[in-house]
Amino acid sequence: MDETRSERFRDGVGYYKTAILLTGVWVSDRPLDENEGAVGRWVLAMEVPADVLEPYEVLAECMPYREFVIPAEVLNRYKITEVIDD
Repeated sequence: MDETRSERFRDGVGYYKTAILLTGVWVSDRPLDENEGAVGRWVLAMEVPADVLEPYEVLAECMPYREFVIPAEVLNRYKITEVIDD
């Protein structure tokens, strides 16, 4: 995929199911469905090293998945490996 600036991730600002205002791109360690808060038609897969993800983890109790809010600048260093049209 030949990425242009418009196809890259951009920071969002939101609470992402927390009480703290966060800035970045919300991602999870597995695909989620509407019941878990995901909206949209596309699933993007990426391989990002654990040591890069961990500082941005949003810790939540009783979640069957891990979630992160990563600055777009960091996430844009990695390529999208798969695009799934749901």
